[in-house]
Formats: sequence, structure tokens, C-alpha cells
Amino acid sequence: MAKPQLIETREGYTVFSMVTTRWKDNDVYGHVNNAVYNAWMDTAVTQFFRGHSPEFPETRLIPVGAETHLTFHRSISHPDEVETGFRVERIGNRSVQCGVGIFSSGEPEAAAWGHMIHVWVDRKTNLAVPIPDGMRHGLESALMPHT
Repeated sequence: MAKPQLIETREGYTVFSMVTTRWKDNDVYGHVNNAVYNAWMDTAVTQFFRGHSPEFPETRLIPVGAETHLTFHRSISHPDEVETGFRVERIGNRSVQCGVGIFSSGEPEAAAWGHMIHVWVDRKTNLAVPIPDGMRHGLESALMPHT
């Protein structure tokens, strides 16, 4: 028997941002295409990084996406208002795992949720480097216990 799936809720996230649906986001089935959910997740993570490193993305040390995972619970359709919830799930020396929940505006349960793992690399050498101190401090501010 399959293990019951736990549905993510707003209480599991620390930072929220509004995103908009567009008519072109709907697919032939009348709901937002899966690729758009991934773009919303990427935007939520990048927005957080930019908020804690004003010079990003022009920095020498950059986060590079190493893994993306997304679980779908229910559909969203245009013209729905959407919010992304952001949290940091794990911080390593050179990498971070960030979680994102995608919510219809005002809904307590996520329509989809997932995570992205980023590794910091030196733009010139393409070698992994420790997360810069300022960014690490920002990431720690969004760290959720027990995620």
C-alpha cells in the first residue's frame, strides 16, 4: 500500500511573494502547464538570493542549480492569483536546499511544492566554493526547523 502523501501548508514557509498567471500559461487541458510551476519555483529562489546579495547576478561567486524536484497536488488555472512560499531546508558548506510552495491566493494548502539545490561556484574557475558569508547569513534567516 502506498504511503499517504503529506500536503504542504503555508505554515511551512517563511517568505511569500505574489506571482501572476497569464493566459498563455494555460495548456490545452485548461490548467497552468507544469513548466510554469518550475519557473515560479526558480523565480522564488532567485528573488531570495537577490534580496541577500544586491549585486547578484553580477557576482564572481554564483549559485548553480544542481537539482530540482516538484510535487503536484492540484491544478491552477489562469486567471488565478498565486503566491510562492519560500524556506531554506538545509545549508551545507557549498550548497543549499531551498523549498518552495505554490499556493492559490488565500488557500491554506499548496497546489504544488518542491525544492531546488544550488551549489556555489566560482564563475571563472567553475569550481565549487563555500557559500559567501553574507548569503549564508540571509539563508540562515529563512531556515525552517524539521523540514
